[in-house]
Amino acid sequence: MNSIPKILIIFLVFSAISLKAQKTNELTLAVNGPVAVLGYNDIAYTAALDDGIGFGLEYGKYLSHQWSVRTGVALQTYSGNAKLKSIEGAYITQDSENESFEFQYRFENYREEQRTTYIQIPLLAQYESNGQNRFFAAAGVKLGIITDSDYEAKATRLTTAGYYEQYDALLEAPKFAGFGDFGNYTWEADDLALKTNVMLSFETGLKFMVSEVSSFYVSAYIDYGLTNVFDDTRDNRLIEYLAAPEVDFTGNSILTTPMGATDTLKTLSFGFKLKYGLGF
Repeated sequence: MNSIPKILIIFLVFSAISLKAQKTNELTLAVNGPVAVLGYNDIAYTAALDDGIGFGLEYGKYLSHQWSVRTGVALQTYSGNAKLKSIEGAYITQDSENESFEFQYRFENYREEQRTTYIQIPLLAQYESNGQNRFFAAAGVKLGIITDSDYEAKATRLTTAGYYEQYDALLEAPKFAGFGDFGNYTWEADDLALKTNVMLSFETGLKFMVSEVSSFYVSAYIDYGLTNVFDDTRDNRLIEYLAAPEVDFTGNSILTTPMGATDTLKTLSFGFKLKYGLGF
């Protein structure tokens, strides 16, 4: 009977030694990229291949030699690019003398870039093999909290006119009244008002043990957005005619206008990731 407590004590001692020998915690610093896009439909757009760089700090807790759970914080930027050869529209408004008229406009070679930054909080499970050079794979979800978003619109030409139905007159000048050829057009603002994001995340690659406490990761990854982060407000005008205090124009993102014709905006990030890990 006395042998049972001795065996139990020996088992606990060896377990403690084994646990101490294995580094049960790990901190990693990461950089990833290059693709991180805001994907939407019904507008011609191209993915920016050089604007998707992200940075992260990750903490891992080992449950065994091969399995760990991971969380942390990361900063990821996304961008979308809408391109249209021409856009034209018209609506009823009032001039500086409170006369009603139809404001007509046309953009040529319109391009709009949307940019947003998310703080991401991951919850991942990771498996890795044994040895100095290890295969690993991690999967889970990430919560994205938006920090800022903005857009910049450009066109090679903006022309406007005003049609006064009561006089059956179409005015294509003067510019001080808001009518004419204004040439290049640029407008930017920070009011995209995107929402919190939830993503599926998968990463796989190799982990190289540099020493007993440090390691280097090389991997491929994909973060696929599950949430529609777009707050559908398609009742805005692409360009607003302002009559007071003096005639001027303001703009809105094409995503927030009927011309955008999109009701879904999701994030997608993929590429390669480099990480340095420190065990303790």
